[in-house]
Amino acid sequence: MVFEVEVFKVFLLVMVRFSGMVVSAPILGSRNFPAIAKVGLVALSAILITPTVPALDAPLPDDPAAFALLAAGDLLIGLMMGFTMTLVFAAIQVAGQLLDMLTGFAMMNVFNPALETQVPIFGFFLYVIAVLYLLVLNGHHMMIKAMVASFEGIPLGGFVLNPALLREVSTWGSVMFYDGLMIAAPVAAALLLAYVTMGLLSRLVPQIHLFVVGFPLTIAMGLILVALSMSVYMNLLDGMFVRMFRDVHTVVRAMS
Repeated sequence: MVFEVEVFKVFLLVMVRFSGMVVSAPILGSRNFPAIAKVGLVALSAILITPTVPALDAPLPDDPAAFALLAAGDLLIGLMMGFTMTLVFAAIQVAGQLLDMLTGFAMMNVFNPALETQVPIFGFFLYVIAVLYLLVLNGHHMMIKAMVASFEGIPLGGFVLNPALLREVSTWGSVMFYDGLMIAAPVAAALLLAYVTMGLLSRLVPQIHLFVVGFPLTIAMGLILVALSMSVYMNLLDGMFVRMFRDVHTVVRAMS
């Protein structure tokens, strides 16, 4: 009976850590992913992972308060891993916002149920492309593998708050804006050149009403340029996804 209780406590901690990642990670944490499916995924994964968890040096505490404290630490581990993955998709939203401002689509937004917020039109389009590409690359499988690997680096109840990790995560915010700028750069550069050209035309031919002519022109150019720059976008996504999982492993090592 003691052995079964210990196994059940291990199962609960595994489920709590996995729940933290599922709640905060992209795709898995989306509202489009049914709640009952999330619960089933967490429970099934915990059942499969529990037998593979390395043996602990000491038994888990029986005191509810002490056990809840350990569970809170494991929850934070999962949330931190999911948050690290979300930064990539936040960069995509930044790129979409820049493109919308340049093309004139910034006046209207659409609701993204995955992020539960109003997002720019180009941001939503780029987000969908990134999600589909990540699924094609089996990124959801890699998320689960990263979670399984975390139990080797961080034992159950072994959460350690590392100040250096917090400083490192804070620098990833600047990387997010840099990635967003790099995604939007090809289209933004061409549109800025178009704006300069239209400004020169307005000086040469004052009769041209730039608001009437320029607004549909920038929208058409934006759509065409985004379509033409898809190959560049996919190459950027490759690098961003590789760095995303590398950062997840960095977070695990820093908390171990």
